Parts: sequence; C-alpha cells; structure tokens
Amino acid sequence: MDASAHWDAVLAALAKRGWQARVVPAARLADLRERVERKLSSGLLAADTAARIAEDYSWEPSGGASPQGGAGPAGTAPAGAVVIGAKARPLTQAALTVDGERHVVAVPPHYAGYYSVPRELAETVAAALAGGGFAAAGFSPPLKTLAACAGLARYGRNNIAYVTGLGSYLIFGACLSDAPPPEDTLWTEPAELERCERCTACLRACPTGAVTADRFLLRTERCLTWVNEDAAPFPDWVDPAWHTCAVGCLRCQQVCPENAVVELAVAPPEEFDEAESRLILGAADPSELAPETAAKLERCGLDYSPALIARNISALLPG
Repeated sequence: MDASAHWDAVLAALAKRGWQARVVPAARLADLRERVERKLSSGLLAADTAARIAEDYSWEPSGGASPQGGAGPAGTAPAGAVVIGAKARPLTQAALTVDGERHVVAVPPHYAGYYSVPRELAETVAAALAGGGFAAAGFSPPLKTLAACAGLARYGRNNIAYVTGLGSYLIFGACLSDAPPPEDTLWTEPAELERCERCTACLRACPTGAVTADRFLLRTERCLTWVNEDAAPFPDWVDPAWHTCAVGCLRCQQVCPENAVVELAVAPPEEFDEAESRLILGAADPSELAPETAAKLERCGLDYSPALIARNISALLPG
C-alpha cells in the first residue's frame, strides 16, 4: 500500500469520528517552530507573556507508543508525518447549589475533553496505520499555527482559529507518525478571515481592549481568558462584571459573523449538590472528590485547575 492509500484510510477513520484533518510532512515542524519563535520574540508580546505561551507547547510525542524513528526516545530521525485535526465541541455547563440557590455557569467549547479528545485523534490514527506497520503518538505543538499552515484553519481578528463548518467552536489535536507523508500536501502562509478586513464585531465586544484596530495580533495580556487561566490574582483593571464563564470567555466568538452559521451545541448542565459545590468552591484536591463528582467536573470541563476554577466561579456568584 502506498503512502497516499495509508492516509486516505486515516482521514476516513477520522471523519467517521467527526474530525476534519490534514497531513503534512514532519519536516515542516522546523518551519513551524521558526514561525512561532519569530512571533514570540518580535516584541509585540511582553517577555513574560511570550514565555508562558512557549511553555504550553510540546514538540515531543507524549503517551502511548512513540513512532519508530520519531522525535522521542524511539529514535533520533524525524518522524514521517504530522496529522492536525479539528473537531466540534459543545458549550458545557455546571449547575452549583450554594445556600440553597442554583447557579448555572458556562464553560466554553475546548475545555471539556481538553486531553481526552486530542488523545482520540492520536489513537484513531495509530489504529488506522497499524496494519501497515506504522505507529502514531500525540503531541502538542502550536496547534492553531499548525492548522493554519496546513490549510485547515484561518485566523480571526481575535486570534482564534476558525475551521469551515465548525467556526471556532472546536478543539484541535495533533499526532506524529513514522509513516511517510502523502506526496500531495499543502503548507502555506497562515490565512486570515476575509471578513475581518471590514468587521469590527469582536473589537467592539471585547471589554478588556485585547482586540484592537491597530494590529491583528491579540494583546494577549489583556485577554480575559489569559487572565482567568493565570494563577495570579485578577489585575486591578479587571471589572468583576466582565466575568461570564467559569474559565475562558465567549464574547468575541458569540458576536463573530463566522460563527453565526454554526450551530453551537449546548450540553445540559452537570448538577452539583450543596456538598459538592462547597468542595469545588473550596478548591478541593481531586483526591478528596467522590469519583462521580470528579467525572461530572471532567464532563463539563471544570477539571482544569481546582484553585483557578474556585476563584473564577466565586467571581460569578452574587455577593
């Protein structure tokens, strides 16, 4: 079986699970790394912001079997191919009970299944390639940039990546494989949404001034998502009224015309009783939670960080 036939089978297997995906040569990772490092060192981002962004990336395969000859311990030669995929994700919710009152908080798409959904991509690719004697393992490079360079996604003015048919309500996943890449692959300059040239919806909706007219790159340090994913106390300039989600923010995505044609799935709230809610708001260690409570937190995307989630939800509650 030639390389193209291998990848046709992979893409078909992924499509059955709801993934849109592209395959590019692993050799493109050098260009990807150079692009990202150039952006991080451009001076458009504060040094501490750039450092925090860089810490989120992993260029090595993690978990499961490493591809033979991959970038990890299995060998020193570069892996053959990279798969980048996008899958639709729902808005999830948590209903907490505090002093007898029920409070529903929203969790944007992308948080629920943050680890398990990308793992599904890697496992699906590995299973599809196994018959040909190839392996695959997940990794976490700069996923949005990878998706844009592979022609899978385009950037919006809010620096969120959009995929045709999914809008921005999605999650990305990637994996490395030792299988040779298909001959016909796309690698291009990241594209921006055409409508962003004439649209200022996200700029007007952003309460923090993170989206500006003078540059396309987001002012990351002003983004509410950046702030509420940080362990540091909320800065003085953050108005408590700006908080609308248990983590992250949805304002720029909800007003974006690119998302107007996408039906955002909304999962029913996961219900937490008074005792469970007290543990969550007290930032209880996961080991202190009953298995069913931990499972509910995972399903609605609140297994992110106990301390951060407790702080953020507290900011949403009255009083």
